[in-house]
Amino acid sequence: MAATIIGTSTNLAFGIASAQTGMVIKSISSSASADAVELKNKGGDVTAVVFRNKKVTHSVAGAFTTFSGSVGATITVANGSSFDLAGAAYVTEVSRNRSADNFEEVSFTAVRYDGIS
Repeated sequence: MAATIIGTSTNLAFGIASAQTGMVIKSISSSASADAVELKNKGGDVTAVVFRNKKVTHSVAGAFTTFSGSVGATITVANGSSFDLAGAAYVTEVSRNRSADNFEEVSFTAVRYDGIS
């Protein structure tokens, strides 16, 4: 059921907007990172910095329906922020969990490397 947002801000987001193929998505997180190389002067102060190896890591979890992603495969991450990085997202981890009193769950981690498609 759709939620109604009551308030004055038009930029609020509630819930998860889009479906993820093969699962009923319960949660998603995306984080951007990069390696930083600093240049320090003789006094130890940083005078320049280079950011390289930029990437975005997505972690997605939900109830399993037909998910078939495998490690090394590309995947479209619904609702995941690209943080303006170009490139495909590659699955780096997949897990499935079954229990006697809950729906079967699946989770995956995918990494988007800047410029690699």
